[in-house]
Amino acid sequence: MAYSMGDLKKGLKIEIDGIPYKIVDYQHVKPGKGPAFVRVKIKSYTTGKVLEKTFHAGDKCDEPHLEERQMQYLYDDGESCQFMDTENYEQVAISDEEVGDSKKWMLDGMMVDVLFHNGNPIGLEVPQV
Repeated sequence: MAYSMGDLKKGLKIEIDGIPYKIVDYQHVKPGKGPAFVRVKIKSYTTGKVLEKTFHAGDKCDEPHLEERQMQYLYDDGESCQFMDTENYEQVAISDEEVGDSKKWMLDGMMVDVLFHNGNPIGLEVPQV
């Protein structure tokens, strides 16, 4: 599904050039002269960077294929953290850079929410204990 300028709102997940983003700020601008446009701040799920983008009438962006799965944290092998899907026992390695600061809050055996984009892990969320 493609989103148009009128569909955009805060919290919506969009995909631009194959990269998934979340809209963190939304502003509809109607200047006195010229057509209206939407200015949004979007945060990348892959890098965490916040960008500002302007959408005009007729601009389209896609809906990202995101999937969130609950997985069990197994161990840290020094380069990446190992996670296991408890339903099908599939194991996934996520690099230390992608795990980030969440690593210091994870305990062996803890269940975490891992976010996948097109089948590849791009981030995780550790539950607050």
